Amino acid sequence: MYKMKNMKTKIFLTLSFLAMVFIISSCLKDDVGINWTASLKGKMYAEFPSNGANTFVIQPVATDQVFKVLVNIATDALPTSDISLTFVVDQDAMETYSDDLQAADTSMHWRYKLYPGATILDQTLVIKKGTRNAYMHVKLPEADTLNLNTKYMFPVTISTVTGGVIIAANKKTVLYRLPVANKWEGTYKGKGYILRDAPFDPVLSGNRKFNVKLATLGPNSVVWTSTHIWGDGVGGVGGIGNWEITINESTVPNPLSLVDPDNATVGLLPGFQSRYEPSERTFYIYAVWSGGIRQELDTLVYYGPY
Repeated sequence: MYKMKNMKTKIFLTLSFLAMVFIISSCLKDDVGINWTASLKGKMYAEFPSNGANTFVIQPVATDQVFKVLVNIATDALPTSDISLTFVVDQDAMETYSDDLQAADTSMHWRYKLYPGATILDQTLVIKKGTRNAYMHVKLPEADTLNLNTKYMFPVTISTVTGGVIIAANKKTVLYRLPVANKWEGTYKGKGYILRDAPFDPVLSGNRKFNVKLATLGPNSVVWTSTHIWGDGVGGVGGIGNWEITINESTVPNPLSLVDPDNATVGLLPGFQSRYEPSERTFYIYAVWSGGIRQELDTLVYYGPY
């Protein structure tokens, strides 16, 4: 069973989000582990340091995409011979993870599905003597054919290892959530105005400029996970959390809807046209919360990839 995080933010993790998760160092790296106890001296364990659930955001393109997963030999001394590992796709681990999600949130009725056609490129991976780390690579084909409403995953488990190395029971499996990026995901240049505490304190209100990342949340939605600062635009006071923005493409400009799962008072300011302008790749967001005493007027212009 996998330990669950706050269900309010289970998708972002993503995403937020981000955006992709690559662990680039092991628990011992390539020096002697300072926490390696006497009882473990001389033993070697094969593990995924990033065990559990990770996220790799994929692009909706026809060409193959490849992500890499760090594999580590946890030991107090560098291995003196090559170590070979093999891996299997572990659909049972994925089903268990989906079971855990549904048990924690009974309103959730979807489940993760195995990414179609995903292939382990390093079916046998060799970690060279004198080192502890190597990368396993996974190929993901034809993401442009995927259904954006489906939650895809690739689960993999270490199945065999040579050289008397023990497979670490608690770190033998890694899960990769594979959200497909929608066309609104990316980095944006932002500018705006904060109004705080009607009749709007002049010290706590003001202009600001900022960069923001919008991460895929669904086929037509993104999440803004950056803390929103009000005040002088630099130090400010307080802040708010995750804004979930949904884009309606039925008309041009595209109308928006806005919620914050952690703050029910957040919404769009009446009388202003919150919208996305496709030709400009720009969001115009007029938000209000705390009964109207706090307002935020933002313009977000697309700058580049996430």
